[in-house]
Amino acid sequence: MLDPGRASVQRDGRLLSLTPKEYQVLHVLLRARGAVVSTEELLEKAWDENADPFTGTVRVTVMTLRRKLGEPPVLHTVLRRGYRLGPVVDATTAGSPAGPAT
Repeated sequence: MLDPGRASVQRDGRLLSLTPKEYQVLHVLLRARGAVVSTEELLEKAWDENADPFTGTVRVTVMTLRRKLGEPPVLHTVLRRGYRLGPVVDATTAGSPAGPAT
């Protein structure tokens, strides 16, 4: 649960201690409502225009945020696309509302 008025985050009733960037990244991902958010979009929305797109800043921030969010995991890497919040998606059905082709 993210409370923008207090800039605080809770998960399973425990208050999480996030850095301002971790909070911003989580906020962007929550607003995406389960959709994949690219690294470029996270840089654009959570960092300023001076952010270097060739650093590992987003990856490191996501890694620490993932650790702070705890188990079960809710922050997932979508290979070559970005990051998303939500349950694990089976790779055979990802991107296909009807499921795998038979």
